[in-house]
Amino acid sequence: MAKDVSWTGCAHIKGSTKSQRMAMLTFCLIGLQFTWGVEMTYFTPHLLQLGLAKSQTSLVWIAPPLSGLIVQPIVGTISDSSRLRWGRRRPYMLSCSIAVAACLCTLAWSSEVVGVFARDEKMADKLNVALAIFCIYAVDFAINAVQATARSLIVDTLPESQQQLGSAWAGRMLGLGHVSGYFIGTVNLMKYFGTWLGGSQFKQMCMIASTTIISCTAITCYCVEERVLVSKHIEDGRSRIWKVFTTIIATTLHLPNKIRAVCWITFWSWIGWSPFFVYGTTWVGETYYRQDARKAHELDISKDVVGDIARKGSLALVLFSLISFAGSVFLPWVVESPSDNDVQSTRGVTGRLNPVRSLLQKYQMAITTAWGLSQMAFAFSMILAPFSKSFLFSTTLIAFCGIPWAMYGWAPLAILGEEINKLEDPQRSQPSSPIDRDDDSELTSLQPNPEHVMAATSTTQDEEDAVSPTAGIYLGIWNIFATIPQFLATFIAMITFSILEPGKSPELSKGGGGKEDNTSKKPASGLSGTAVCLAIGAVCSFVAAVRTFRLRRT
Repeated sequence: MAKDVSWTGCAHIKGSTKSQRMAMLTFCLIGLQFTWGVEMTYFTPHLLQLGLAKSQTSLVWIAPPLSGLIVQPIVGTISDSSRLRWGRRRPYMLSCSIAVAACLCTLAWSSEVVGVFARDEKMADKLNVALAIFCIYAVDFAINAVQATARSLIVDTLPESQQQLGSAWAGRMLGLGHVSGYFIGTVNLMKYFGTWLGGSQFKQMCMIASTTIISCTAITCYCVEERVLVSKHIEDGRSRIWKVFTTIIATTLHLPNKIRAVCWITFWSWIGWSPFFVYGTTWVGETYYRQDARKAHELDISKDVVGDIARKGSLALVLFSLISFAGSVFLPWVVESPSDNDVQSTRGVTGRLNPVRSLLQKYQMAITTAWGLSQMAFAFSMILAPFSKSFLFSTTLIAFCGIPWAMYGWAPLAILGEEINKLEDPQRSQPSSPIDRDDDSELTSLQPNPEHVMAATSTTQDEEDAVSPTAGIYLGIWNIFATIPQFLATFIAMITFSILEPGKSPELSKGGGGKEDNTSKKPASGLSGTAVCLAIGAVCSFVAAVRTFRLRRT
């Protein structure tokens, strides 16, 4: 931290035990991830129902990476210098959570909002689409602001010795929000709530997500007290942003070989993962209703097409999340950590390791081998997507990808951490005390948020105090390599949909439900453009796998 800084008060978290304090500090991430799950499950079907072609909806999904690139550095810079008496992070967290909720509700009731101002039906349809797209962008921008300040709050509040433990709890809360969001998405809420929370499944999910993100953020804000910045000598905001930009460019051009290799592996991997998360649920739902005419007829008479398709797709992602969470726990047992042998042997004799885990350690494979195999598994799964005509088979393919995602949540960060430690003072890479080693042994592998791991980040001064500046800049560059391919995946999807499904969605467009309208050129039984996008991503995952197998020779 700069020398000319003064503070008042001290950081404090309510709770009688360390676990309670960590839970309260990271509780806001449950609402964050829950909202992300609703976005991934329902936004694409909702846009298709409004009458957008799939090629047009693909352009809307530029929002997540774009918002990450723009919002996180800006919000980080602004909150760093905030002198509000409530703290630097919490006011932005809570206000942006309220903004997320407001945009979600506006999106869900966009037809009603537009109906107040537009009487002409065609004009109302156009305004409805425009308002929906605006709300989706606003949700992504606001949710990135919440995520950026929530992560910074963890860094600000915890001492250096507890930073990794705080990150582990953050991963647990993200996983809990992930599973709960997709699980609730499988429930027919209309059956239990009727029209009390809204007249459709989509409206009810938006209401629940709005309530969840505000309440979870409010709990963290209530339980955490921040130091208040009184004075600080800072550079002009534009100078700071320009300095971050030039540093990122210079470092990117001179990356160490192994770090550069991991970045390019991440680049190719995300061309595969991006369509998986954006279109996965829609593809599974479409597959279910394209199996036979009888099931397609269910959509003809359905009063909630978006809810029906999203519920079918959510089941696959519930299984995916559960398998991914289980994999994050058990994979470290059978995969060799890239850590130094001295650290491995120290952890190997820890009393918490049961005999089964000790036995499995004898047969561990190298982390690069395991990562490469997991990418091959993902590629083989998604390359089969265009050939899937069964709801069960499609669900199985999506669920099976939970293991590769769990591996992705651990492998690149573990390899990068080892390489970064080698570049720094060797003493920094060793545990400073038996207590630190004990805390580290409690950590579980973290699963990154699929939206915000792609978002490029800039290192704030607080983060530089908790971890080295070298680590911050290298991880920021790695995140950029995860962000850029999402733009490429978006344009690939746009071209694919323009060729294979140029009209409106036969299942979801108005007057659809399996019927072709006068703008549709492909029947519901035709080749799925969504499946082809998944298969194209699989080819790029093969490239990532090949690069990963070569990593050990780098």
